[in-house]
Amino acid sequence: MKAQFKFKQKLILSAMTAILVSGLSTSAVAEDFPNKPIQLIVAFGAGGSTDTMARIFAKYAEEELGQRIVVVNRPGAGGELGWVHLANAAPDGYTLGLINSPVVEVYPFTREGTVGYSLDDIRPLANIITDPGVLAVATDSPYQTLESFVTAVREDPKSVVVSHEGIGGDDHLAALNFAKEADIDLNFVSYSGNAEATAALLGGHITAFEGNMSEVVNQINEGKVRGLAVWSNERIDAISAVPTGKEQGYDVLAAASRGFAVPANVPQPVYDKLLSVTREVVENPEFLAEMEQLNMPVNPIYGQDYVDFIHESHDRLKALWDQEPWIEQ
Repeated sequence: MKAQFKFKQKLILSAMTAILVSGLSTSAVAEDFPNKPIQLIVAFGAGGSTDTMARIFAKYAEEELGQRIVVVNRPGAGGELGWVHLANAAPDGYTLGLINSPVVEVYPFTREGTVGYSLDDIRPLANIITDPGVLAVATDSPYQTLESFVTAVREDPKSVVVSHEGIGGDDHLAALNFAKEADIDLNFVSYSGNAEATAALLGGHITAFEGNMSEVVNQINEGKVRGLAVWSNERIDAISAVPTGKEQGYDVLAAASRGFAVPANVPQPVYDKLLSVTREVVENPEFLAEMEQLNMPVNPIYGQDYVDFIHESHDRLKALWDQEPWIEQ
């Protein structure tokens, strides 16, 4: 009995020692973090709005962390390849990823069985930008208002062609939500990027452009493009003449959100440190000035609030998908 009692004591002491050492090692890792450069994965090509925001953020975050942040572009499959790489990275805090909502949420169910990650594989850290959607036409278009556009679609749906940048992307979903709200059928065409879609609009090859405010703000303010609606709760200062969809009787909210995530299971102290640094950057007046100059609306959502935002968006879009899949739209 004494031998058995001593054996149990050893087991308890060993378990307590392991817990203590684990706690100390986690604390030590966080205290030492970072001691080498951090990789920031951008799941899209260089030069786009996502890449631009990432590089500006990295510049300011380096000052706070005391280490280089190396931006690595891993484009492909509409962002999926980059997010797979993020999900499979070591959970040590040395790999960050920029995630784009709602695209990152929809692939796990629209590409079910083939997608290489799930939302459980990543842990959202903080949202930085929320870029509202805009429906726009060329200034020489006969459609002066959203209502005149809707009337034209109802009269001849095939004659009205609307661009987007990929099925399941934020602009495609914005247009789908608008079509559902207005009880119309839109004739879609997909372009690989904003420049191509804008050229098609100005060249008269398409009727309307559905994209993000930051992508079309200059053309609107230069008088080349007319905004019919911005899909936000309130008018946007940069394009204050463009009414919201709600003002015109269409309860549509749509935007592209850009934020950061880490692989799941990153130690909490490391996660907390990255979150603290992110707050410092977002509160930096110089960072905010650069975002304003690029017409990128800063909308910080931190920590668990951002986790909830991503998962609630997933659930809402999954319900829409189950009701009416958009893959063939």
